[in-house]
Amino acid sequence: MPSYFVPSLTRDTQLVTLEGEEFHHLSHVKRISMGQDVKLNNGSGIIADGRIKAITKRDAEIEIVSISVQNAIIPQFAIAFALLKNRHDELLIEKCTELGARAFFPLVTEYSVKTPSSNTLTRYAKIALAAIKQCDNPWLPRVYPVQTLAETIQSIISDSFTPVLCSEQRPESGISGLDKQIQPCFLIGPEGGFSLSEFAYLNSQKVPAISICHLITRAETAAIAVSAQFLANRA
Repeated sequence: MPSYFVPSLTRDTQLVTLEGEEFHHLSHVKRISMGQDVKLNNGSGIIADGRIKAITKRDAEIEIVSISVQNAIIPQFAIAFALLKNRHDELLIEKCTELGARAFFPLVTEYSVKTPSSNTLTRYAKIALAAIKQCDNPWLPRVYPVQTLAETIQSIISDSFTPVLCSEQRPESGISGLDKQIQPCFLIGPEGGFSLSEFAYLNSQKVPAISICHLITRAETAAIAVSAQFLANRA
């Protein structure tokens, strides 16, 4: 059952008033009515089961039936990616959110084929929100501003992640060779790959490189694959 986003939801909440876009989806899209059960999500680790107590043209009152507090995946992981064309970056955000990514670091590189627009971050945030509601992931990922490669590396480290390059040069080491104690942020290059100068910079920063496939994949495929591999490897 898809959930509705209520950031004010706490473990002590007993009654929720659903308004705005979430209410519109509940009443006009799903056509939920009195007495029906719904699921609520605060994006910070809490999922609640509720029941419609009252509904008007503007809002719905939801009585909380049960609360579930879910701990975040430890260690966490994040994805840094070059902006992609044809909305492939939207697919990346959606699927990696479904797999539990806790942060996204969009970046521009020498071979980037796309530049950010005024609504890029808003669009990413909406896609991530829709994804957590669809799959009942109670942790809404952070979406960072679009930055250069060097700025991104610093932001990754400042957020307590360790940058890890998913390299098209296909190094011998795979994800199983990573220290399981780190919180990796997997770096995904643009369609044209990283430039020689960018590889040199990453080497100078001692960023470890891994191979995720014996073939060179599309950028969005690489991000989804390494997210799935990370979850499998941490078990």
